[in-house]
Amino acid sequence: MKMLPHALRATLLVTFTVLATAFTSACKSYQLGNPTELPFKTIYIKPVSNDSFAPQAQALLSTQIRSTFIRDGRTQLVTSAETADAVLLVNLTEYQRAAAATRSDDTATAADFDLTLSAEVSLFNQNKGDYFFQERIIEETSHAYVSNPYQSATSPETQDFLQSEYQAMSLLTRDLARKITDEVLSPWEAK
Repeated sequence: MKMLPHALRATLLVTFTVLATAFTSACKSYQLGNPTELPFKTIYIKPVSNDSFAPQAQALLSTQIRSTFIRDGRTQLVTSAETADAVLLVNLTEYQRAAAATRSDDTATAADFDLTLSAEVSLFNQNKGDYFFQERIIEETSHAYVSNPYQSATSPETQDFLQSEYQAMSLLTRDLARKITDEVLSPWEAK
């Protein structure tokens, strides 16, 4: 085995040292998790109210908001507003169905729908008696597939739409719960 010349070894050693220093110093300020300190430690999530026509959405959304907070783990959920540092208030304000696609044999009949659910969200500061933020509108859209491409060419039944809407509601409220949780736990300022 032939040894490398001294100048080449020195150059390789210097290059390796520079690269190692660059890689380690580039990551020195990196830290896992969310660096933002929340202004509250405990939160009470009031059951969702529903002023929209979204079927069964308030129970699903209440459960899913709680689940996303539990999974996140930065705050502790409490069972009463009196023991909480913050209270989350969510009211479903609007539910819309819009035709996303029509049937090829009947363009007046919708085959698939876009479902949009809007919520008004407020976060109350129990310790100071004012709001961290108030009446922010958060919305989410999901798709309800009514037509089944593997089904015969008969027209979709009302039951097909109701079942499709029921299945889509779970996804719609799950994604809305994530957006609400992000709004509460992300760095924010008064808007």
